[in-house]
Amino acid sequence: MKTLLIFALSLTIVKASATETQKVIKSKPEKIIVYTQGAQVHRSALVNLVAGQNTLLFSGLENCINTSAIQASGNGNFIIADIQHEIHYPELDKEKLNGDVRYKKLLKHVNDSIQELNYLIEDINLKSDALSTEKNVLLNYGLYKGQSKRDSIASLKDGLSYLREKLFNINSEQLRLKREREKMEAKKAVLNERLVNVSNELANQNNSGEVEKIDYRIIVHVIAEQAVQALVNLNYYISNAGWTPSYDLRAISNEQNVKLTYKAQIHQQSGIDWGNVKLILSTANPNRSYDLPNLSTWILGYTPNVYKNKKVNGDVMPSIAGKSYLEADKEHSSSVLNENAIAQNASDYTTVSENVIETEYEIRLNYNIPSDGKSHIAAILVKNLKTFYRYKAIPKLNNNVYLTAVLPDWEDAIAMAGEVSVYYDGTYVGKTNLSPGGTEDTIQLSLGIDKNIAIKRHKIKEKCTQKVLENDILHQYTFEVLIKNSRTIKIEMDIEDQLPLTYDKSITIERKELSGAKYDDVTGILKWRINVQAKDSKKLILTYQIKAPKTMPVAIN
Repeated sequence: MKTLLIFALSLTIVKASATETQKVIKSKPEKIIVYTQGAQVHRSALVNLVAGQNTLLFSGLENCINTSAIQASGNGNFIIADIQHEIHYPELDKEKLNGDVRYKKLLKHVNDSIQELNYLIEDINLKSDALSTEKNVLLNYGLYKGQSKRDSIASLKDGLSYLREKLFNINSEQLRLKREREKMEAKKAVLNERLVNVSNELANQNNSGEVEKIDYRIIVHVIAEQAVQALVNLNYYISNAGWTPSYDLRAISNEQNVKLTYKAQIHQQSGIDWGNVKLILSTANPNRSYDLPNLSTWILGYTPNVYKNKKVNGDVMPSIAGKSYLEADKEHSSSVLNENAIAQNASDYTTVSENVIETEYEIRLNYNIPSDGKSHIAAILVKNLKTFYRYKAIPKLNNNVYLTAVLPDWEDAIAMAGEVSVYYDGTYVGKTNLSPGGTEDTIQLSLGIDKNIAIKRHKIKEKCTQKVLENDILHQYTFEVLIKNSRTIKIEMDIEDQLPLTYDKSITIERKELSGAKYDDVTGILKWRINVQAKDSKKLILTYQIKAPKTMPVAIN
């Protein structure tokens, strides 16, 4: 009899196990592709499936999952039937049910408000991008750069007036949008804080006194023909993450190439800490629309609004197939500690993948990025940039001689616009901004003032004369620029000066002696490029004449 009872109990346990089809799966991010705005999170889990229908509940996920960009795949003999996203709020005791309903309504209201703010912020960003595009088109127009040979000075004046007016309007509108975006971000921060407070108050309603958090879940419904062990992969897009590039340019001396360090400032506020996770940084922006534009019919005069642009439907989210996670190369994890070895950089563990649209940087090191919204810096790449060192001076303004680094191929090394910190000989020099995609393929960075090279510009009084004509006065001016190189090496130097310009037909300006300078008749700028031998000096002479009416004073410096 006792044996029969044990056998019956065993059958009951087996039957209960066979009917248990819902499995709660705890997982952690294994690989994360971080975009400039947002991130793609990859998770995987090894699951024992029963024959028939299985419900796999991935719990403890991020609080900002885009429900339209969830994908599941896997390895095994099973079918993925459905994917759902669910927000599970803490369960309360029956006597706290009324408070539960009140808090849930408040949470829904706050979440709806945050979503609406996200739409408004995205609209502001799109408007700001359009204004930046318009500004770049204006600044790259050939007339303002003096590239048009057929336009007159009058046309240039009109064009510059138009440019000034448009730039003022664009800058004013961008400033207004920036202020509006900051207000929206501030409101969003307040709502996020309110959301956390309400969630904590809701969890604290539990009689046990334990704080139960809101659980963000993805439910995967699976059908298996027979019991099988399967690897299920999950990937989805989250919004509260991203990265921005920054750069370090380091020059050790004026005899070595500049080193460019490409860094990423990674941030995330998804509610889940990224611990010991592999990162891939992508230059893509999934939030940007890639719909093709269409031209609508162009009709002059009053016409009823019956012509509308057809919108091209398209999925702006990146289509990233679910893949099982590949571990890093084992040689890095099994390396032996060497006390005399030189410390390596994180950039030594980066693999770059490029296509015609975007660039991906795969970092073969595990990173910890907490969900705190703060920037966490990771070094991506270090490159040597071809560098020419040249000195530059504008003695009309001051007597300083600046050492500059000329980088002819900088755009090949920089994929995105970002802030640049400049260092020379271990000393911080300052900051600048680099933005690829412009018309200039060479940049010049100032590395500081070299006290070993002197320059001075002064007026030669005995060669400055005035001659009275019938109705005019002929003014002649002569300046001398003296350069002295106290260094033990030859230097190359750029020097700039200028001649006055006039739009008054009663005034004429004549160039007499320029010492070989190149003259720009649109800007009046004079440029010399000279070589000065070690421990040597060089002299430049600038002479010009101005004929102006007697009643018109002429001020020269």
